[in-house]
Amino acid sequence: MMSPRLISVLGSMVAVERMFWKLRELIDGDSSISPEVRETLHVILDAKLLSAKDKIMSDARAAIDATPGLPQAVRDRAYRSLDFAMKMFMTRTAPP
Repeated sequence: MMSPRLISVLGSMVAVERMFWKLRELIDGDSSISPEVRETLHVILDAKLLSAKDKIMSDARAAIDATPGLPQAVRDRAYRSLDFAMKMFMTRTAPP
C-alpha cells in the first residue's frame, strides 16, 4: 500500500505530464508553426518537463527530511519509494 504522501507526489507528476502533453498537442495542431520551430519547442518542453519532475522529487525528499520523529526504517522506505517513482517517471517519454 502506498503512503498518502507518495500518492500525492505521483499525482503531481501525472498532472505535470498531462499539462506538458497538452502543450505538445497544441504545438502539433497549429499549422502556422514551422517544423523546425515545432521541433525546438518539443526539445524545450522535454527539458522543462524533466526539470519539473526533478523539482517535485526534490520537494518530496525535503518533506521527508523535515518530518520530525520519523523512524529511520520509514524514512528509508519513503526514499526507496521515491527512487522507484523517479525511475518510472523520468524515463517515460510516451504520453499517459
